[in-house]
Amino acid sequence: MRPALTLTLALLLALLLPATDALAQARKDSARHQNHFMSPQSQQRSNQPSLNTNKGTQQWPQDQPRTQLFCDQYARAAAGMRGRVQGGQTGAQLGYGLGYIGTRDHYDALGAAAIAGAIGSSAGAAQDRKFYDFHFGECMIGGRLATTPR
Repeated sequence: MRPALTLTLALLLALLLPATDALAQARKDSARHQNHFMSPQSQQRSNQPSLNTNKGTQQWPQDQPRTQLFCDQYARAAAGMRGRVQGGQTGAQLGYGLGYIGTRDHYDALGAAAIAGAIGSSAGAAQDRKFYDFHFGECMIGGRLATTPR
């Protein structure tokens, strides 16, 4: 393996290390994620018509009995579950760019993009799981349910 490619992969792995306080980080990330996807600016960005007819947000009933099925539905909606795709795309783009800088070869850069995309996808899936676990746990203990995008 070339030294530049090794350095690139080491840097990529270092950037994907988990945060120290996972619960506090999950709260911050979840609030940031929800605020971004429910803001008027993010809803106005797309000029293309959407196939989704349920526009807006969903307010979850606070007095609903907290069954596992209800909390599962709430946690999936609150978590968003977009991390795997976003992580894969980000990793592939970063891997290709850094791979091309390091090797100046298109095919080596594609190989780095494939590896980085897989690493980014698994990191995104882990983040999705953290969001889901956090919201599911909050729901099951009777915590306040947040408004989610539809």
